[in-house]
Amino acid sequence: MKIAIFGAGGVGGYIGARLLRAGGHEVTLVARGKHLQAIQAEGLHVQDEEERYVVHPDHAVASLEGLGVYDLIILTVKSYDLDEALERISAHCNSDTVLLPLLNGVDHDLEVSARFPEAQVLNGCIYIFSNITTPGSIKKYGGVFHLFYGSRNVPKEHYSQIEALFDATGLKHRLTDKIELETWRKYLLISAFASMTSYYKAPLGVIARDHYDELAQVLAEIKAVANAKGITLEEKNIDNVLARVKSVPFGSKTSMQLDFEAGKQTELEALTGYVVKAGEKLGIETPVLGKMYAALKDSM
Repeated sequence: MKIAIFGAGGVGGYIGARLLRAGGHEVTLVARGKHLQAIQAEGLHVQDEEERYVVHPDHAVASLEGLGVYDLIILTVKSYDLDEALERISAHCNSDTVLLPLLNGVDHDLEVSARFPEAQVLNGCIYIFSNITTPGSIKKYGGVFHLFYGSRNVPKEHYSQIEALFDATGLKHRLTDKIELETWRKYLLISAFASMTSYYKAPLGVIARDHYDELAQVLAEIKAVANAKGITLEEKNIDNVLARVKSVPFGSKTSMQLDFEAGKQTELEALTGYVVKAGEKLGIETPVLGKMYAALKDSM
């Protein structure tokens, strides 16, 4: 297969590295700036838990221009960069191309499908701790990796070739017919954690200690919106998140909190605003998240 990883940072770079190690496919890494320059000069250096290795992509580029049509394009950009990414891949996909967005948030597959109605669009979510450490180097840590992917409408058997592709990497993954549920299960956690740490300007340990009841309210609001959309989140999903926040290191910060602290562009719309706006359309009240969203938006 001819594969492009569009956004080869900590997440996309790691997936691309594992695909390259598995071999048998042409893999292009799309990156930018000093990170791209370092990959072009010396390959992508990977700290994969306790193992170190270097991979050399078939192409390391800032643009897919001149590289033709791809069989699979995995989108691992920030949610606010999706529109630009879709514009930049438009000449490189056709009706046989599989597009797999792995972004924070939900319903990104609908946005991709609207832009490319003839393409085969999957939805997906990923659990992983990884980041760029220095230009050209990424670190995957924490012993966590689980990729979920699938189509809203097409039976999973249709994508057995993609399943075999990930089988060869040795990564933990699941091709599922319930991908909407899986993306919302992750969203329940990341939306609540990102919103509350950013609003209170405090790490997760403080949220668990001082704002536990409010966290439960936020989770209930997200669950109510999901349920109104036909997504069967349950009380046990909330219980799992509440248990998890008590077990993370006290000083843990979310990426959205760090972006607010650094004055960078944030994923506020995808991780907080989406729930508030969906609630308004569906007649579901989200008073706590609404308060947080308004305050965070005013602070930008």
